[in-house]
Amino acid sequence: MSNFNSSITSSLKWLGVLVFDIAVIVVFLKIFSGLFILAPVKLALMSMVLLLGLFFFSASVVFPRLLSGSKSIAYPIATIFVSIMYLVLSNLISVFFIEGGMVWYIGWELLAFASLLGVLSVLFFFSKRETEYENQVELEQSEKTNIHMQLMFIETSLTAKQNVEGIVPIMHSFKLLKERIHASTPFGRITGNSAVFELENTIRSNLDYLQLYIRSNSLDKNMVDIHNLIDETRTLMANRELLNVR
Repeated sequence: MSNFNSSITSSLKWLGVLVFDIAVIVVFLKIFSGLFILAPVKLALMSMVLLLGLFFFSASVVFPRLLSGSKSIAYPIATIFVSIMYLVLSNLISVFFIEGGMVWYIGWELLAFASLLGVLSVLFFFSKRETEYENQVELEQSEKTNIHMQLMFIETSLTAKQNVEGIVPIMHSFKLLKERIHASTPFGRITGNSAVFELENTIRSNLDYLQLYIRSNSLDKNMVDIHNLIDETRTLMANRELLNVR
């Protein structure tokens, strides 16, 4: 149903833009058709300016997130607004210089077009930054959830075997490891540091192995390995924090 509604919305946007463009072109030709004989070159330039403005406006309406993958609605609205302003301004210049010099006309049109590109580039820059921030937040939340799930599974497995002889020191060590992880900078937040990235991968792998060891039927034979793995993971967490400070 959502795909069907999305298809209808897209079709309506295309239809609305097409009708608007045709209407503007018809009105334009009706008003300035006399220039076809008197000033055909200027009419051609004016038509190009009109079509360029309609292109940017239509693209901004049909593809509102063309400049940005950001979920924010502000950038699509800003792009549509800027496109409308350019469409209006560029054609006002055409009307104003309808009897003026060609050089001045071309100069002002190029200035308006350059301004459009400048504003769009600024919007693209900020929307790209916001998109990168959103992706980073999503990555951090995903990493945080995965780590918490690993810790929860390990803790559940330890609780289920709390009556096994020699498990109490392991439970205590794991509690310290869990507190260290919760107090540390969330996984996925530190970017651009390959050493931290490798440590985080190793820590995740250690937690996976730890879970397998604890859930195995030969827990009593793996006590030393489990304890060493927990201590190693705590050391890796400390090294990660040191690298983050540097």
